Amino acid sequence: MAEVKRRGVNKYQISIYLGRDKDGKRIIHYETFHGNKTQANHRAAELEVEMKRRVGPKAVAMNVDEYLSFWLKRIQNSVDEGTYRTYTFHVKRLNPLMKNLPMYGLNSMDFQERLSCLSISGLKPKTIKGICGTLKTALRQAVAWGLLITDPTVGLRTPRVPKQEKNVLDGTELMKLLNAARKYKHHLIVRVVAITGMRLGEVLGLKWKDVDFQSGTVAVQRAVNTRRRKLKPEPKTQSSRRTIPLDEETLIFLNDLKNQYKETNPNVVRETLIFHADYDVNIPVRDNSVRRTIKRIVKAAVLPSMTVHDLRHTAGSLLVAAGYPLPMVSSFLGHSSPATTTAVYAHAIGRGINVTNALHSCQADSQANA
Repeated sequence: MAEVKRRGVNKYQISIYLGRDKDGKRIIHYETFHGNKTQANHRAAELEVEMKRRVGPKAVAMNVDEYLSFWLKRIQNSVDEGTYRTYTFHVKRLNPLMKNLPMYGLNSMDFQERLSCLSISGLKPKTIKGICGTLKTALRQAVAWGLLITDPTVGLRTPRVPKQEKNVLDGTELMKLLNAARKYKHHLIVRVVAITGMRLGEVLGLKWKDVDFQSGTVAVQRAVNTRRRKLKPEPKTQSSRRTIPLDEETLIFLNDLKNQYKETNPNVVRETLIFHADYDVNIPVRDNSVRRTIKRIVKAAVLPSMTVHDLRHTAGSLLVAAGYPLPMVSSFLGHSSPATTTAVYAHAIGRGINVTNALHSCQADSQANA
C-alpha cells in the first residue's frame, strides 16, 4: 500500500512497501513529489502499479550481485561447460558493479551508469558486449522464474563492436597449406578441418564408426571438451549433428591411418577415437598440439597467420564463392538454422557438397579469367 506524507508546501513523500530483505528489514521505495495533495495521491497510485509491474515478490530480498551468483549456481548443470566458464568470468566482472543495487525498481539506466565503468577499465568492446549479454540473459531468466515481472535491461545500450574481416585463405592458398601440412604429425586433423569446415572439437571427437568409406561421408555425432580432453555427450547444437561428404584424397589418408593403427594395435574398433593420444586410444589429441602444428604449417607455407578456426571460415567462404546457397552452407557447417531449412537442403549436401569441389570450381574460374 502506498503512503503519502506532507513534507512542506506542495511537497509530499510517497513511500511504497515492497516486503522484507533476507535479514527481515523492511524494504521501502521512496519518492519526493512536488504538487498538490490530489496530484500526489494520483502519482502514488501510479507508482505503486509501476513498482508491482517491475518486480516480483521473491526478488526484493536480493541485490543484483546476489542474484547473479544465485543464477550461476542454478544454471551450472544445464549449460555447456565452456558457456558456464564464460558466464562465470562475466559475473566476476559484473558483481562489484552491481553491489548494493536492489532487485526492485530496476530499469536500464541503473545498469547503463554502472556498466560505463567497464569502458574505462580498458576492456575491449567485444568483451563488454559479451558481459552485457550475460547480464541480459540472467535477468530474462529472473523474469522466467517469477523474480521480476519485466526485463529491466530493455533499452540497455551495448558498445558497438567494429566488424573485423575474417582471416580466410583463397583456393590456391588452401591447396598450398594442405601440401605443406603433409610432413607434420597432425596433418590429417588440419586437413579434415579445412575440407569439412568442422569445429576442432568435432574433429577430435570422431570415431572410426563415424566414417563411412563406402558412401564417402563422415558423421558428426559428438565433440570434445578440449579443456578437459573428454567427450561431450552432445554436440554444440542440435543442428551440429550432420553428415558431410569427404573428398577422395581425405578418404585415402583416413584409410591409410586406420591400417597403420591396425598394424600396431589390432584392437582398433568402431568405438575407437580416430585422433587419440599415443598412450591411450580413449583420450583425444591435445587441441594445443594441433594449434601449434597450424602455426608451423602456415610458416612453412609462407602464408598469413592462421588459427584452426580460420580454416573452418575458409571452408565456408570457398563454398559460398563457388555458388552454393547459404542455407546449404549453413547446414554443411552445422550452424543453428530453422529445422525446415536444414531438412530441405539435406539431400543436396548428400549429393556431394564439399570444399574440394569448391576448390576446383574456384580454380576453373580463375583459369577462365586468366
